[in-house]
Amino acid sequence: MGTVVGIICEYDPFHRGHRRQFELIRERLPGARIVCLMSGPFTQRGMPALHAPAMRARAALEAGADLVLELPCAFSVREAEAFALGGVSLLTRLGFVTHLSFGAEDGLEALWPAVELLEAPTPAFKNALRASLGRGLSYAAAQGQALDCCLDVSGEPPWKKPNNILALCYLRALRRLDSPLIPLPVCREGDYHAAGLSPRTWPSATAVRAAFLRGDEAAVRDACGYELPAAPVCLPDALDRVLLYKLRAQSAQALALLPGCAEGLENRLKACAAQAATREELLLRLKTRRYAYARLSRLCCHALLDITGDFLSAHPLPTYARLLGLRRGAALPDLRQSAVPVLSRACDSASPDALLALDLRAYDLWALGAGLAQGLMRTQAVTRV
Repeated sequence: MGTVVGIICEYDPFHRGHRRQFELIRERLPGARIVCLMSGPFTQRGMPALHAPAMRARAALEAGADLVLELPCAFSVREAEAFALGGVSLLTRLGFVTHLSFGAEDGLEALWPAVELLEAPTPAFKNALRASLGRGLSYAAAQGQALDCCLDVSGEPPWKKPNNILALCYLRALRRLDSPLIPLPVCREGDYHAAGLSPRTWPSATAVRAAFLRGDEAAVRDACGYELPAAPVCLPDALDRVLLYKLRAQSAQALALLPGCAEGLENRLKACAAQAATREELLLRLKTRRYAYARLSRLCCHALLDITGDFLSAHPLPTYARLLGLRRGAALPDLRQSAVPVLSRACDSASPDALLALDLRAYDLWALGAGLAQGLMRTQAVTRV
């Protein structure tokens, strides 16, 4: 089969920085084929993607990807560790992907010590983690402080750099799954969370979304290299009232079933939802030192999609991928022979399971926010370029 490089991505939206990753991969591995495993209508930030999966898949294919698959929603709207584990598991079980590429500020030699400590924590690490949690820090912050205590590095610790954080999760997933995929980090150029756009630097998706939402078409065109369609889009606040209704209508006991909603957070969520008029206001009311904004955003997304902790425990790994698009003439294996099912339509599954039902629900919610009819996932055709 030759070299096939997998990328776990969101492309919300696809921009010049993503195209640059394709170029860097092929500079190091000439002739490599690129398989993108992309989030569907909702992203790891706990937000609806601006554009539909089909449009984002087309942008990736036109930029040089050979195949775009969709990561089931149960994993695309999770914290970094579960997001990475689900993606690496799928790419590994496809059976033909040889490498995993991801952005990072540092090389593998700087990342592996942290990976080993996180996967096989020492007593000193456990004690430091427990102490930091006892001071009211979020789990991510406490984990970072524990690494600070146990690993001696010069300069800024690699686990505090934004791309490295997800890179560490990918490497941990490779180790945990004993995956044969070869890690292929590419240097991230530019600030992952940069709020502004400049023609002299590589863009961030955050900045591109902000420019799109304020109507700065020239800046978006420069950052992406193509025209982002004005419709259909699901704006960040399009589902606010749906979310607030669901939170207000449910009991605190029902909210306690949401993933990570414990220690009385369900009561706080219920009370804040009764007062907030928007999702943003809700998150600002909820946020504390212990509960970070990103975690609370995903909690709201889980409530919107009716995802419970028990549901996620019952589905620890993806059971399929969905085919979003492919390049005509790409020398790819017969996807029907893959070790994990690759569905080209919603009805392709012989026995539709709960993960697929969640995907259908996510598409319908995204369509509602975008002003489209129900059934988007069933009618979405495979994109071919």
